[in-house]
Amino acid sequence: MRRFPSSLRGRLLLGAVSAGAVFAVVFGTVATWRIHQLEDRAVGTALRSRLDLAKDEVRPDGTLKPHRGSLKTDLVQVLGPDGRVRAQTAGLTGLGPLLPSADVQAAGPDGVRVSRSFQQPDTDLAVLGVPLALPAQGNLPAATGALVVAVDVEGFTATQTDLLWLLVIGLIAVVSTIALLCWVLTGRALRSVTRLTEEAEGTRTNSLAGGLPVPTGDTELARLVTALNRMLSRLHEAHLRELTFAADAGHRLRTPVATLRAEAELALSENDPDERTAAIRRILGDADQLTHVVDRVLARSRPRGEGSVSVGATLGAAEPRWRRQGAVNGVHVSLEVDALAVAATGPAEIVDVVDPLVENAVRHSVRGNRVTVEVGIGRDPDEVIVDVTNVGAGIPASLEPHVFDAWVSSRDASVAGGLGLWLARETARDVGGDVTLVQSAADATTFRVRLPCGSRRAG
Repeated sequence: MRRFPSSLRGRLLLGAVSAGAVFAVVFGTVATWRIHQLEDRAVGTALRSRLDLAKDEVRPDGTLKPHRGSLKTDLVQVLGPDGRVRAQTAGLTGLGPLLPSADVQAAGPDGVRVSRSFQQPDTDLAVLGVPLALPAQGNLPAATGALVVAVDVEGFTATQTDLLWLLVIGLIAVVSTIALLCWVLTGRALRSVTRLTEEAEGTRTNSLAGGLPVPTGDTELARLVTALNRMLSRLHEAHLRELTFAADAGHRLRTPVATLRAEAELALSENDPDERTAAIRRILGDADQLTHVVDRVLARSRPRGEGSVSVGATLGAAEPRWRRQGAVNGVHVSLEVDALAVAATGPAEIVDVVDPLVENAVRHSVRGNRVTVEVGIGRDPDEVIVDVTNVGAGIPASLEPHVFDAWVSSRDASVAGGLGLWLARETARDVGGDVTLVQSAADATTFRVRLPCGSRRAG
């Protein structure tokens, strides 16, 4: 079960609403605390003001002067040391002491403040009591009583409730507005993505070069589409190259196939057993060569860049096969691996790159000479270098610029040559390397392989 919406629009909406809700909770909490603080300060100020007025209204005998104010605003009591009411305004008639006199006296000169609620009459009061010195009066000795004042806070409470409801409604409206705006704006922003998706679904292989329409109202999306169009252009060019290569391969392979057929027909018409055997051997040789070419072409389509191998061990395992190939042509093949290269790792395709170079070097070497394969680490420690050198007739100057082109070869077209160097370079480039011609003298030719070198082993 998915916990979050799967669409980008839904996730953006959820994120915006969540952020708005968090803001609403935090803001509401702070605002509520601030409202309570202001209410408390206002009530405290009102009680202190009423207390200052009430002190002038108390007579020396502890009674109150006649009041002419409102019954709801003139709320004063004078309590004796025994806690009984000695005098109070008319607004408190029927109510007992609002505060215990002992609590007021224990609180000191700052007094004590409490909230009181009454059913009869229905009222909510904020009460402040301070100690009051009562002089001796008749048979009563001097003592300390309490002066108590009260303020009706029903108006404060109603105002606070209204403010809190207004705050809740406002925050709900804010979150709803954020959700609506997010839904509308993301819908308009993603409309271009929807159109691009439809365009991409309708794109065919033959229309890759045209690319996707670049939106004009969205800078970030325009950059993305431009990058995608460049990628599509590269894919289109690669696709055209593959089509051209496939067509060229089909055309080129028709010649060796036709040659095989002609030789087979000649072998059938040959009456001399020795000549027939020689013809069959030529057919087998051409078939093997053609199979080798096809295998190389198929190897070109394998996935690249998967895993790494030990450079020394992998090339060392291929050396006996190279020696056998050289022996057939009367050429000695030697492998020389630098100590640092032995301890290095390289791409798994290293043999696929070096193999065609060694085969080419053996084929074009003068009989009795040698082909050397030198392996080392380049100036960049993350690069392995393989030089393949042979002694022979060299590469014609007219052929050097095209030596890595497909189907370029000085050999007879009947054996479908000209793919080895091309395959070596393309395979190297697939894994982040390259193959170059570094020397082509009259009697020596050197091809250099550069491949990314992996982490080195200890030792």
